[in-house]
Amino acid sequence: MLLKDISERRAVERLCSLLYSSGDVLRTPDDLLRTKREERQPGSGLHRISRSLARSVRLGPGHDAAVVSPTAGHDLVLSTDVQVAGTHFDLEVMGAEDAGLRAVLAAVSDLAPFGAVPQWLLLSVAADPETELELLERLYRGLGRAANEISLPFNVNDWNKLVFVGGDLVVTRGPLTIDVVVIGRRPNTWATGGRDGARPGDVVYLSGPTGQAAGGWWHLTHPDDDIAGSEKLRKAFLQPEIELQLGAALWRDGLLTSAADTSDSLTEQLEHLATASGVGLLIEAESLPLPAPLVNAAAAMGLEPLELACGGGEDFRLLITGPAGMERTEHRLTPIGRVVEPEEGLRLLGADGLKRELPPPLFSHFSRD
Repeated sequence: MLLKDISERRAVERLCSLLYSSGDVLRTPDDLLRTKREERQPGSGLHRISRSLARSVRLGPGHDAAVVSPTAGHDLVLSTDVQVAGTHFDLEVMGAEDAGLRAVLAAVSDLAPFGAVPQWLLLSVAADPETELELLERLYRGLGRAANEISLPFNVNDWNKLVFVGGDLVVTRGPLTIDVVVIGRRPNTWATGGRDGARPGDVVYLSGPTGQAAGGWWHLTHPDDDIAGSEKLRKAFLQPEIELQLGAALWRDGLLTSAADTSDSLTEQLEHLATASGVGLLIEAESLPLPAPLVNAAAAMGLEPLELACGGGEDFRLLITGPAGMERTEHRLTPIGRVVEPEEGLRLLGADGLKRELPPPLFSHFSRD
């Protein structure tokens, strides 16, 4: 079987299951996803989780980041993100400094759904020996610029610093590859976070419009297309917003039941959330934010605006569930649907009252199409 013949999720499940084979313990990622949140709280059934999760791990595979509690007082939140030339960025379209900046932002954004403050970065690059040193210098300049410019949600003691602590530079005969590991922390009195806490009756919220980053990438690769609002689209892709402050505020206030970011497209994250929580989701088409630049980009791409909003990725918006009324708080969230019973599935409710499948993601890592 080839990677292109299997879904990304299934491939990860099969490979990760090998890591969870240990003597008489076999715990697959699906089992981890179905573990109830209350079973992961300190002193409330942690012994029922496999040994791989019992070593100070509150949340393992299947989410945007892992959550561990090695010492009293704080959780560490860890994530890694790999950016590959030709798949995640194109140096013929965007500069090396932009590619470096986006690589850090993409990794750090995985901490936002957990309300964690990024503290330490490990940056590794694999480059062909024929690569010009000046190109790598521009790349690292972008990596450092992102680390310096990211606005952190707290300013308590040394929590306001994001520090580069190491990494690696290796030779490859393949494409230029950037690997960013980010480690953050937060109070361990907060709920664990992740995608598996949504319950029927919750409202589904978005922190902002999705699809504009994908529209920005289209504009960068089709510079002759005149798209109104193109500067907003370009910025959405090259300098995406990461919502560390919002994530921290929401978890601090205890308002959320689940959270993820939309970097892999809104549709894909909704699918992950529904599976992890064991629920159905009913998304209202008329509630999805469709700003003018997105509508213009969709027209240029030959898509309907909803196809771009649901299928486009790289926005790093927060997709969350929680109680009704959160749109009226200072956080200004947009309600886009509600959590329903699992047998109702994942559906898009149109203006005509009919329920349909959501538009599919526009990109797959393993597909060559």
